[in-house]
Amino acid sequence: MKSFLDVYVEFVKEKMNLLANFCKIAPIIYEAIKEALKEYNLQGEIYFLGSVINGTYTAASDIDVAILLNEIPKERKEIEGKVLDYVINKGLPDWTPIEFHFLTPHSFKILKKGGANFVKAEDYILNCK
Repeated sequence: MKSFLDVYVEFVKEKMNLLANFCKIAPIIYEAIKEALKEYNLQGEIYFLGSVINGTYTAASDIDVAILLNEIPKERKEIEGKVLDYVINKGLPDWTPIEFHFLTPHSFKILKKGGANFVKAEDYILNCK
């Protein structure tokens, strides 16, 4: 029987591999968000940000996704659930560490001014190597 430490080390290795291959999973996350927004009749812009796109991720990192909408939808938890269901159905692990940030243009502007590095999801996917 494996020790807790052995299981944890395996999990960390698997998570680091997932984050290292973000270019491969970014299109799945992007499509999942587009589909979920469409289901709720919402249109918005999708951005990636944080350590994964900066290449500074660690075992404690998550995948930060900003969804820019005119107003924050009251169904945001349902939207998050739909996105997670979609990515799991596409083969990503059920623990895929996606952190959703629903932003209005005002909060987006403030965060950007404060130094947040937002990259449009479409641009990131197009330029991924």
